[in-house]
Amino acid sequence: MNRLLAVVAIALSALVGCGGDDSTPGNGNTGGSTGTTQKCSASNCTGCCFNNTCQTGNTASACGKAGTACVACGSTQVCKTDQTCGVDPNSVWRVQPVSARVASSDNGSSWDGDGSAPDVFVWMQCPGESSSTATFEVESYSPAWTTGGCTAKASQLLAGQWVFQLWDSDISSNDTITDTLGYRFTEQQFTTGTVSLGASGGMTSLTVQLQKQP
Repeated sequence: MNRLLAVVAIALSALVGCGGDDSTPGNGNTGGSTGTTQKCSASNCTGCCFNNTCQTGNTASACGKAGTACVACGSTQVCKTDQTCGVDPNSVWRVQPVSARVASSDNGSSWDGDGSAPDVFVWMQCPGESSSTATFEVESYSPAWTTGGCTAKASQLLAGQWVFQLWDSDISSNDTITDTLGYRFTEQQFTTGTVSLGASGGMTSLTVQLQKQP
């Protein structure tokens, strides 16, 4: 009898040994798949996560930090040193007035002596430039331009002000349509490429384009 009990005990021990240890990673079956995979997150990734894989987070195609989802930067953007998408601070941009609308009168008087529309031009100066530029004159209450802008680095346009003034060109002396105004551009406006400025003085509106230079 004692010999039979000993044989049974040995057999049971062998069966238990073949069953494995459920507490050991990689053994057992959880959710229908074997093994466990650690999720990409801030706890294990200083860059960004793509398809649950940690990326460096410092490229335009995969930008981000602290385990956030990677972001693809826009066509005019780079992945900056702080691992966020934005305009390249060293890129050069042209600030180009493209259209304006001017009030029908100069405080109740005609812009020109013959009652015609004003001959509008935009005087401007970009930050960092020592000289000013101007668009050509257009006789219209809604003038449009394609040339005459100024250029500067994105870092300068973000830190300083684009200074401008609208004028009505006359034979004897030019009339001011606006006072000298200043405007500071934002990161988002470099992405959209178009900025609309509101009324000031005799100007109803002004539309400006930010054009990235080669």
